[in-house]
Amino acid sequence: MSTLHHIGWVVRSIDAARSHFEHELGLEFRSDEVFPDVRTAFFGAGASMVELLEPRTKDSDIARFLARRGEGIHHLALRVQSVARALADAPSCGLRAIDKAPHPGSRGTLVALADPRREGGILVQYVEER
Repeated sequence: MSTLHHIGWVVRSIDAARSHFEHELGLEFRSDEVFPDVRTAFFGAGASMVELLEPRTKDSDIARFLARRGEGIHHLALRVQSVARALADAPSCGLRAIDKAPHPGSRGTLVALADPRREGGILVQYVEER
C-alpha cells in the first residue's frame, strides 16, 4: 500500500517561487539540494509536502517539461516500502516503468518514475525512505 509523499512542481526559479509557497500557501521551507541537472527544494510537511524542481541545464527532463508545459505539477510521489517492488508491480497498476531500477533521490531516499498508460495522466514517482 502506498501513501502520498509529496507533489513535484516545476518552476523556472526556486528563489522567485519561494515566497508564494511559503507566504501565500503557508508551506514552511524544509530543505534544498542541488543535483547536476536539477535543484530541488521541499516545503510543507507530511502529505502537504511540495518539492519544487528547477532545471539547471537546458537539456534536462525538467527543462524539457518546462519548455513544453510551463510551470506546474510534474509528478505525484507515493511513499512505498520498496521502490523495486513498486516498479515490478507498475504494469499491473496501469503504469509503465520509466526507470529500470531505483536510484538515489532527494533527502536520502530511493526513487523511480513510472508513466501512466492513459492520456492526461501524471507521472508517478515511487519514494522509499531509508
